[in-house]
Amino acid sequence: MRFFYLLIALMVYIPLAINGQNKITLSEAIDMAFERNIDLKKQFAEVKKSELQIDASGRLPNPLFSYSRENLKDDIMKYKEWSASGSLPINFLWDRWSAIESKEKVFEAQKLYYSHLKSNLTSRVSEIYARQSIYSEVYKHLILAYSKINELVEISKHRAKQGDISEYEVQRILIELARLKSIISELEINKRSNENELKIIIGYSLDSVLLTEKPEPIKEITLTLEELIKLALQNRNDLAATHALFASEQSAKTYNILKVIPEINLTAGYKKQDINMSGTVFQVDFEIPLFRRNQYDIKQSEIQMELLEKEKLFLAEKIKAEVVDAFEKFENNRELLLEQSVFDYQNLFNTVSYSYELGELSLIEFIDGLNAYVEGVTLSYKLQLNLYKSFYELEQFTATSLTVKKN
Repeated sequence: MRFFYLLIALMVYIPLAINGQNKITLSEAIDMAFERNIDLKKQFAEVKKSELQIDASGRLPNPLFSYSRENLKDDIMKYKEWSASGSLPINFLWDRWSAIESKEKVFEAQKLYYSHLKSNLTSRVSEIYARQSIYSEVYKHLILAYSKINELVEISKHRAKQGDISEYEVQRILIELARLKSIISELEINKRSNENELKIIIGYSLDSVLLTEKPEPIKEITLTLEELIKLALQNRNDLAATHALFASEQSAKTYNILKVIPEINLTAGYKKQDINMSGTVFQVDFEIPLFRRNQYDIKQSEIQMELLEKEKLFLAEKIKAEVVDAFEKFENNRELLLEQSVFDYQNLFNTVSYSYELGELSLIEFIDGLNAYVEGVTLSYKLQLNLYKSFYELEQFTATSLTVKKN
């Protein structure tokens, strides 16, 4: 049994030696997500499609070629006539520019949405990566604690046989060992689930071993809340994209207003008759806008502009709320973690284990120290998880790198 649990402890270190080549840094994980993430690929496809729409809206209309021939005769005379002409709609001379401008703004908006999605993806990958690293670290600490307590179980059994302690004390330690095993088992499940989530989001093989390293510790943010809100309103690409869509709809409305002018077609050609008459022909065709004056499309643009105006205001307020919430969470987690940092839980565990092994502590004192260690370690790492999460969320919501650069 003891040998079995020692193997569990060794499993923590063996992958580090054998699969070191599978360790990826946070920046590498982000780059992999940029390259392989399916949602990002979908948005990039939208960017390319909107670019094609610019090209399509700027193309000149196709000219129309027409050819006709008449061969007429009766019992007395014959008559022949033919004509060839080309016609071209000329409305594009004034309405194509507003159409191009509208599509260009849509293209700009799609690029901004692409950048916004990359920012969100960066934050998501960073959070999952940090969580995986912390899970691995706390898992390692608890496995080592489990191995040490298992040793104490063997010592307790030996002391019980000698009559130094009661069988109850042995059973009580075994109960604590089982409780710790349950905590480790739950942590292992969460760790495996988080690892799979990380592999999926960065496009990593689920069958491969993936090792991470703990990101640099986060200490403080030098910017005030007001400065962070100002940065967010300046830098958020989803807000900028909404502004671009509003400008696009303005151009679309201009285009629709110009479409009130009826379609005008100019036709020029050549006609020849067999009575020695020939020459150029010229023709103008246009609709009379009595009924259809493009009112529907104009109204649609106005409705869309009104909606986008409201969306801009809503999104600005939402951004402010997101920044405030993330900042408060960050400050709260940072303060709690600072308070926890004064406690040396590993030293506490080593002390109570060694003292109990020497018989200097009672069973109750040992169990109390063990519970303090397990609860303290899990709380400390939970606070670390929350701190990293709130920090990466704050970077996402402000669209700003908040990492303090080292000189």
